[in-house]
Amino acid sequence: MAGIGFELKKIFKEESVTSLIGGIAYSSIVTVGPTIIVIMTIIALYFFLGLTSVSYAERELLSSTILYVFIFALLVTAPFNGVMSRYIADKIYDDQYEDILPSFYTGVFLNTLLGALLALPFVYRLIVVGGVDPIFAAVTYAFFMIMIIAFFSMIYLSATKDYKVIALFYGMGMAVTFVGAWIFFWLGEPVIHAILYGVTLGFFLIAFLEFSYMRKHFKQNSKKYFDCLRYFTEQYQVLFTNFFYILGLYIHNFVFWGHPNHLVIAKSYYTMQSYDMATTLAMFSNISMIVIFTVLVETNFHDRYQKYMESIIGKTWQDIQKDKKAMFRLLIQQVSFLAIVQAIITTILFLIAMAVLPDFGFGGSVLRNYASLIGAYFAIFLMYCNIIFMFYFNDNKGAMMTAVIFCISVLVGSYWARENLSRLYGLGAFAGAMVGWSFSFYRLRYMEKHFDAHIFCNTTIIERIIGKVPKSVIYKKEQGNEG
Repeated sequence: MAGIGFELKKIFKEESVTSLIGGIAYSSIVTVGPTIIVIMTIIALYFFLGLTSVSYAERELLSSTILYVFIFALLVTAPFNGVMSRYIADKIYDDQYEDILPSFYTGVFLNTLLGALLALPFVYRLIVVGGVDPIFAAVTYAFFMIMIIAFFSMIYLSATKDYKVIALFYGMGMAVTFVGAWIFFWLGEPVIHAILYGVTLGFFLIAFLEFSYMRKHFKQNSKKYFDCLRYFTEQYQVLFTNFFYILGLYIHNFVFWGHPNHLVIAKSYYTMQSYDMATTLAMFSNISMIVIFTVLVETNFHDRYQKYMESIIGKTWQDIQKDKKAMFRLLIQQVSFLAIVQAIITTILFLIAMAVLPDFGFGGSVLRNYASLIGAYFAIFLMYCNIIFMFYFNDNKGAMMTAVIFCISVLVGSYWARENLSRLYGLGAFAGAMVGWSFSFYRLRYMEKHFDAHIFCNTTIIERIIGKVPKSVIYKKEQGNEG
């Protein structure tokens, strides 16, 4: 996301309180802005369309549908997004922009094919076993496929480096969602149908706008549709990193969906409301870490990293070592600063939540799980920042190991908590997250100690080419030219 860095540097150039607020606002809009817009729109629809007036079963059917679509659309696209992001970056570096558009078509085909294979049996179960209205189930299927395209298109839209347009598209889409839901409700559709139809229509517009903007930016088409497929074997470590990280974010929820006290909606959706609500609150209590990290990395660390890479090619050994130490010193400073600032923010939000949430009907097991899950997501997002640094250092193996260890640890910890703890279920996810973060921390320390060997022995600094070996003679005096 180097394009964010250029905008942030312009904003922070004035070094004033206004520029600081502006920089934070900009980074918030381009990182977590779309997510916030979607959540606020859905909450507004719940309130204005009177969702509380419908039956409990219908409310849970709608909530579970939206939850499942978002989670599993992310899981489907996660492995593709990481690999295709690398492919796009390489093509931009090589000025081969004509290969980007065909890779997008291939990626959409693979994502939707996988999504269709996973969703069709579930939709069939919703209708036949769950007794859900076929139209509602069909729109759910369409919503799921649209979300897959929208999530996958995000990495291509990011390649244009026009990050503000992403938030703009989501704002336009959610405006259509709100208006559309009202129109469907006014036409006599049930509340949960109207909201689902409106959300589907809004995300269809988002996906359409993303596709149109990307087509406008990448106009050329080399028609090399299968060229990107080799990256799935070459960059398999990136594939597994993305998939297991996203899976680790939600796998503890899957574990508790199998709890004896779980709720089953339409004989298809498995949920545990108190734990899922606590997860949502904990995640958003720490989401500001992504904003702060974006500001720190794009305005400071990226330049220090680039300076070190340039020193490898054209500077002395002493200068290389000096730039390396400066880079890792800045890394430690920024990670420490990030942890401290986010800890303060998280603590304040936690105290506010504990004081306010009981007035809105959230108490008991929700607050108990929230207390431990807020620490879990603090560690998870801090670990994710370490994974980004590993990608900077081309340590794909370390990033993959971190994601796998994190996912397995959260799975084991959550299962243990479900079976052995009756009140603090979130401690399982917290323990697993701490294992993942600890491994990422020591992996970065290991990289610092062995960085020279990693860069000069395991990394290609200058592009390799195939051709004839140049002659060993640098200068030869020609005969007969003396005199």
